[in-house]
Amino acid sequence: MSWPAPDQHRVSADQLHRKILPLNPDHRLQGDCRGPLVEGHIEFQRIGTDLSVHCLAGRELVDTRSSSEINAGLSINIFLKGRVSFALGLESFRVSAEHSPLGLTLAVSEPQPFTRFLCKGQEVVKVNVSVSKAWLASRLDETSIASLMHTSVTTWTPSRAHIELAQRLMALSHSSRTSLLSYELCALELVSLITEQASVGQHSSNPLAPNECGDSLCRQLESFVEGECDLQTLASRLGMSVSTLQRRFKAAQGITVMEYLRRQRLEKARRALLLAGASVQQAAYLAGYEHPGNFVNAFKRLFNVTPAALVRAHRKTSVGC
Repeated sequence: MSWPAPDQHRVSADQLHRKILPLNPDHRLQGDCRGPLVEGHIEFQRIGTDLSVHCLAGRELVDTRSSSEINAGLSINIFLKGRVSFALGLESFRVSAEHSPLGLTLAVSEPQPFTRFLCKGQEVVKVNVSVSKAWLASRLDETSIASLMHTSVTTWTPSRAHIELAQRLMALSHSSRTSLLSYELCALELVSLITEQASVGQHSSNPLAPNECGDSLCRQLESFVEGECDLQTLASRLGMSVSTLQRRFKAAQGITVMEYLRRQRLEKARRALLLAGASVQQAAYLAGYEHPGNFVNAFKRLFNVTPAALVRAHRKTSVGC
C-alpha cells in the first residue's frame, strides 16, 4: 500500500491560519509560531455550508497547539500514517496509525472546544471529511442520528473501500484542476459508507427538517448577546407579544430566551478563554458577571467543568507525543 509522498513545501503559521479560517473563523494558533509549522502537503476545502474536506501528508516541525471551536456534526478521519494527539472538550486523546491505517469518528452534538497538538518530527498522512448536524438531520431520521451521534469519539479499522476513498481524496487535493463536484462526490461516498455501517444508511420517509422558526429567533437574539435583552422590543420587531415570543422560543429551543442568552454569553466566554487567552476575570466580564466566583459557578453548571480545568486540558504542549 502506498500514499502520495509529502512534497517539501513548508507551511507557515500565517499560511495555515489563512487556510483554516474560511472553515473555522474561531481558529487560533497558540504560542510562538513565527516559523514554518508543517513541511509537506496540506489542503482545506469547503464545499457549500455543510461539507468540508481536509488532507494532510507532511511532517510537523514544531511543538504547538491549534485550537478552535468545532460545530455540531460528524467528523470522519482516515489516518494512513503517524500519530495525532488532540483534546475535545475536557478529554484528551491520542491515536496512532504507525502499524496500520486507523479510522476515527468525532460525533459532536453541540459546539465543543477542540485543540490539535502538533508534535515536532511527527509525520502524518490523513484525510478528514466533516458534515454538519443540520446536513445529517435533513437526510437521516431521528433514530439514525441518535445512533450515529451516540459516542463522541470512536476508533475503528478502515476497510479497503475506506482507504481507497481516502487515497482518492488525497490525490484530488494534489491537483489544481480538481472540481468541487469531484471532491463532493468522493467525500459523500465516504460519509455514506460510515452512516451505512452505523445502520443508518437508509433515508427516512419523514426526514427531520431544520427548525427554521427557532433558527430565525436565535438570529434575532444575536444583537442582545452583547448587552441587555429587551424582550418587548424584540417581540414588537417580530410582530408578536412577549408571551407568544417566549412560548414559541421555548417550544423551538427547549429553553427560555434568558436562558439562551446566558448560555450564549458563557459560550462566548469559553471561546475567549481557549482561543484568545483571556483570564477568568476577563471572561467573567465578557459573560456579564461582576464577580468571577459567580461566573465560575455558572460556567461549571453549563459545561460540567471549571474554566481553569478546561483551559488546562487545552494548554498542554502535547498529549503523549
